[in-house]
Amino acid sequence: MGENVKPFQYDYWRPSVAADNVVYRFDGKTMQVLLIKRGNEPFKGKWALPGGFLEENETLQEGALRELKEETGIVPRYTAELCTCSGVDRDPRTRVISAVFYSFVRDVEGVAGDDAADICWFDIHNLPELAFDHAEVMEKAIHRLRVSMKYSPYFFYLLDDVFTLPDLWRMWTYVYKKKMDRRNFQKHWIAFGAVTGVIEPVVDSSKSPRSPKFYRFNEAAYLKYIKSNSCW
Repeated sequence: MGENVKPFQYDYWRPSVAADNVVYRFDGKTMQVLLIKRGNEPFKGKWALPGGFLEENETLQEGALRELKEETGIVPRYTAELCTCSGVDRDPRTRVISAVFYSFVRDVEGVAGDDAADICWFDIHNLPELAFDHAEVMEKAIHRLRVSMKYSPYFFYLLDDVFTLPDLWRMWTYVYKKKMDRRNFQKHWIAFGAVTGVIEPVVDSSKSPRSPKFYRFNEAAYLKYIKSNSCW
């Protein structure tokens, strides 16, 4: 038995496995996603999601985060699995199955590296033509973003450590592309924060009474809250 052959290893065809990233940031006005310009074929010069092939001794999430760091220099604050793509013809090189992850970062830029010719942040509502099946992936990703904002508070990692409720309102109205009454929206979050502690006011004695009120996300309070409640 050869050195690289493992016991009980089956001699069947195996597809290639990749891990890709949908990375979001909020710049205070628009929700954006990070794309790379491919430096190699196939689709050389086209925009795509950061990602690449899995290495032998890493998990899918480890592979996704490694590729993201190699291609953009970015390490996200929060990452979760989005979907698995297994279309037969999604990659012209060979059969490739890809696990896609979505991540939240603060207002960072990143630097193109590895096989990325360039990187750029694009408005989620105004994307360029994308390589592979990444346009379909982005449709799923935007839907998941909207769902996750309703059922999980980790979207707070898109904001600064301290933020205002108008900041939060601008992000929600942009992502959902709908008008939300600002006063009722803020009253909801003030009341929810008072009951759960998931968002808590930041006291700044240097501010005047008319200065904007700042809040921070309390993840420990959220974890305590979901232990005693069936949903977010």
